[in-house]
This record gives sequence, structure tokens and C-alpha cells, in this order.
Amino acid sequence: MKWAIKPFFFLILIHLMFGDCKSTSPVVIQKEDKLNQTLKEPKQNLPLTKELRLTYHAVWVNKENFELKESTSLFGTGNQYKILFSETNEFTWLRLSSTDRENQSQFRYFFKDETQNPEVSYFVWGPKKCSVQVYHMPEGEFYLRWEGIHNGFLLVFESSTKKTDSPKELAKSFHNLILGSLEVY
Repeated sequence: MKWAIKPFFFLILIHLMFGDCKSTSPVVIQKEDKLNQTLKEPKQNLPLTKELRLTYHAVWVNKENFELKESTSLFGTGNQYKILFSETNEFTWLRLSSTDRENQSQFRYFFKDETQNPEVSYFVWGPKKCSVQVYHMPEGEFYLRWEGIHNGFLLVFESSTKKTDSPKELAKSFHNLILGSLEVY
């Protein structure tokens, strides 16, 4: 008889502990309703990407939002990005690239014209120098290419504009755009 009493006390104990518990289904429904509401809400315009790593020692940190269109690895040692700015910007797109010294001779530029001598401007970039080349493209556009070397990596920034300033002025404004967002360590 003693063996029959122990299970009986065990059942009473369980009933006392869990007998007053209520169903949890309303809580689950509330959680599901909240989830459905958040899924149905229109997507907000979240801030777009603001930082792109070119090399271990060079990062593009733009002061305003931009849209990342392409991201590619170059030769396994560098990176390449194509970004779009707002239409109100002087330069609506920018291609950022980096590669090591071994692959600099194989670098593929966005625009290359062997028959044209570009307007070249040199600027001081920290303790180094960099260059900005300005090419005339068809339909009155100018192609700009900023190049500098940092810690053994070639950094290249390319864009185009329909602005009609002189090539020297375009080169200066492009250089200022790059310096305003490029952080090197």
C-alpha cells in the first residue's frame, strides 16, 4: 500500500504546482500579432552604407549617404566598389579601387584612352603626392582619375561629370572630394 501512496502524493503535488497555470496561447497570439504588424509596416529609409574598406590602412568614410552598387575583390589583394551619390552632387558616381604593387600594371581603369593626353594635376596628400587626371569623354563629359600610393597599395578613385569647369578646377574639386572622405592609418 505504501507504494501506491507515493504516486498519489506526486500527482497532488504536480496539481498544486501547475493547477493554477493558465493557457499561454493569448501571449503567443499577441507576439505573433506584433510580428505581423512589424512585417506589414512600410520599410523606412534606413541610412545607407557610409564606410568602405579599401585596404587595411585605408577606409572611405563619406560624410553623406551613398548607395553601394558593386563590390568586387581585385586580384585577391585589393577591393573595388562602385557607389552612387545623390543627383544633386557634382559627381553622381564614384569607383573606388585598391591593389597591391604586384598587380598595379594589370589594373583595369574604367576609362582608358591611349590617343589622348590627359590634363594632369599633382596635389600634396599628407607627406606624399597624388595625381588627378582629367580626360575629355564623348558628349561633353569629363572623366577624372585620382591616384595615390599608401603603404604599398595603389588607391584609385574614378568618376565623370558634365560640369564645364576647367580641367584644373575639376581636378581640384575631385581631389577635395577624395580627401574629405578618405581616411588612412
